[in-house]
Amino acid sequence: MSPDERVYRGSDGRYYCRRSDGTAGLIVGGIAGGVLGNAIAPGGSKTLGTLLGAAGGAAVGNAVAQDSAHCR
Repeated sequence: MSPDERVYRGSDGRYYCRRSDGTAGLIVGGIAGGVLGNAIAPGGSKTLGTLLGAAGGAAVGNAVAQDSAHCR
């Protein structure tokens, strides 16, 4: 644990870590995925590439952000 990690005591008496809800990763991943999807989409399917890239990037970004808890 580091000094900046927040730990709290639940109503059941157990101690818990404060974890990210993944919102920042969702937003950053969605934007990055949308830009990448638009860049690699062939021909006239730029809109579809952007939407699919944004959805995939948001899912990956959210998963990465939620798995970033460090305290044990």
